[in-house]
Amino acid sequence: MPTSRISKSCDECHSRKVRCVVPSVPSGAPVVCTNCTRRNTTCQFRDVKARPARKAVKLDAPAPLTGLFIDRLIQDPSARAPLYDEFSVLRVDDRRGTSPCGDHAQNPSTDYIHPVPSSGLAFFSDRKINSLVERLGSAEIRNLVHQIDNAIRLRLLASSHSDTFPADLARPPTVETLPSPEVESYVKSYFQSVHPVFPFLDRADFEGKANDPHLVHILNTDSAFCALFHAVMALGCQYHGCGSFQPGFGKAWKLFQTSLTCVARVTTSRDSLSKLQALIAMAIFAMNASCLQIDNFLLAEATRTVLALRYHKSSLSDANADVCYRAFWVVYHMEKQYNFQARSSSAIIDNDVGCQIPPAPESMVNGYDWFIASIRISRIFSITYDSFFSVTASTRSAASLLPAVNHIQKLLEDWRQSIPPAYRPRETLQRSVLTDMGTREIVIRTHFYYFHLVMALERMKLHLSSERRTTEDSLRTLLNAAGTVVELTRFIDVEPYTPVFVLAIMPLSALFILFDFVIHNPAHPDTRQNLTFLDILSGHFSVIEHASRGSLPGNYLSRFGNMARQYAENLSNQLSDSMGTDASVFVREGQDSRNSLPRTDTTFHDDIGVSRATTSNSRNEFDQDPLTGFDTDCNFSRDSALLCRTDTWPAPLQIEHEAGLGALFGSAISWEGLID
Repeated sequence: MPTSRISKSCDECHSRKVRCVVPSVPSGAPVVCTNCTRRNTTCQFRDVKARPARKAVKLDAPAPLTGLFIDRLIQDPSARAPLYDEFSVLRVDDRRGTSPCGDHAQNPSTDYIHPVPSSGLAFFSDRKINSLVERLGSAEIRNLVHQIDNAIRLRLLASSHSDTFPADLARPPTVETLPSPEVESYVKSYFQSVHPVFPFLDRADFEGKANDPHLVHILNTDSAFCALFHAVMALGCQYHGCGSFQPGFGKAWKLFQTSLTCVARVTTSRDSLSKLQALIAMAIFAMNASCLQIDNFLLAEATRTVLALRYHKSSLSDANADVCYRAFWVVYHMEKQYNFQARSSSAIIDNDVGCQIPPAPESMVNGYDWFIASIRISRIFSITYDSFFSVTASTRSAASLLPAVNHIQKLLEDWRQSIPPAYRPRETLQRSVLTDMGTREIVIRTHFYYFHLVMALERMKLHLSSERRTTEDSLRTLLNAAGTVVELTRFIDVEPYTPVFVLAIMPLSALFILFDFVIHNPAHPDTRQNLTFLDILSGHFSVIEHASRGSLPGNYLSRFGNMARQYAENLSNQLSDSMGTDASVFVREGQDSRNSLPRTDTTFHDDIGVSRATTSNSRNEFDQDPLTGFDTDCNFSRDSALLCRTDTWPAPLQIEHEAGLGALFGSAISWEGLID
């Protein structure tokens, strides 16, 4: 209980904020301070309550520092987290399809199995495959998925001697001597097409060395600059028709090969800015289809180097400070995006990053600051992975994860709104704004980064939520995202310089989503449109195969579109055969599908960009089709019959049954003989 005491200052002195001096007085005499005596005022001292003493804090039971699963594991080694096969590229464990609370986010009015959550290409669980096999009445889809997945897995996990490249530390690299006009042309192309996307170089400094009369001597004595120079030349010459989809072929590969001969010296040398720049340039080249088996190694080494240099949290005052900081943020962007797509945790700890973000005027496109935007979206990639796809996240309940989905969707929408309308995802993209190669790459990455996260978040929401309205909204958003990705493929350059993420991974993600939905909902009003999307994707992958001269067998993926089309045709034929006897079965199925599943927005091509049409316009166009062959007065669902009818659609593309998809994600490189 608080105790009282006499104040040391009288009320008058306290109000006047002066020192209260009390003279000695006999015991029992009234106490009057000198100020009150001089001013002849009443001197009164009031009682005040004493402050209670603070309680001592007991420290005998320390609280846990984090909520990570590893802390539980340390406290209880018998604790178990759900672990899955993380080596498969296309397949995913069924247990990821069961929400942490034990509920399936299934629409009770349909047997559609929602996609299992993943931040990468993994899409097909055993339940999903079994459902597709049951629908199709054939095991072809199971064999196709297993064949593709095994081909990719064998190539990515191969450990033979041919998967490593020999390097003699005692032998200097073979310097490629290029004529000055070629050097100037390749450097110009690099800084016009690549540098705006990844602005980690000082152009004046690099061009000064590249134009130095003693360039050959510099290349022979400075391994880091030799690797950087030849990587820049390799990147630049790809825009002059010198690239190749196949390792070991083309001038670009020959120049990059010279950079590779410097790898052993560069990685074992002292960490420096020039070493970091060389690794970044090589990692950018390795994003292409010709050498994806080493992209992870080069990017991981660049990440290790930039962290060892402590650019992420050091105060730099020299002339190269901005260049150092830009190099860190470029690595941050590349590493976060790559690991999210690869379903791996980042090596860069976000709560240990504190360096400034310097300006990068080369990355400004008509007021759009791509450099800042790429850093912001990379941070969202990092938050999303930690929140939903890490081991710790897999132990959390759906009730705790659903609010996090909404939070990240808010972050993603804020990021989208920060982009000028001409380049903003989900807005009409005009071809006229793609004024040069650098702008094209920036805009396509902007859209694909956004839709990559949209697909991951909506699949997670379908996995977590059991509310019908939420699942319908998520499914609609997921299908719209897949359709928009298909529309954007018309802006993709099918060239060796295009990264595989843009060239194949995003279109392949859209293909899986659309194929799965068509098979489970063949009578949906948008089936015709979705089959057209699948045809567009088949054409895209066929163009890849043609452009790569067969080294990237993209035509193999046409089997998905063909299976979907054949399934719809079979239902159409069954409907036609049963019209006079038992058409009600098919009518009822089509009506149930339309009533229980969301309708996607209809998209179409125009001459200048990607546009959106209203659903009603799409339905009217279908209803007025003179080639349907159905009488509008028939007593059955005309929509069901019309949208399953496929006799007026283009013939499917031819299929190469013996091809493989492994090369699509990086050919198996036989390094022997490629590096002398």
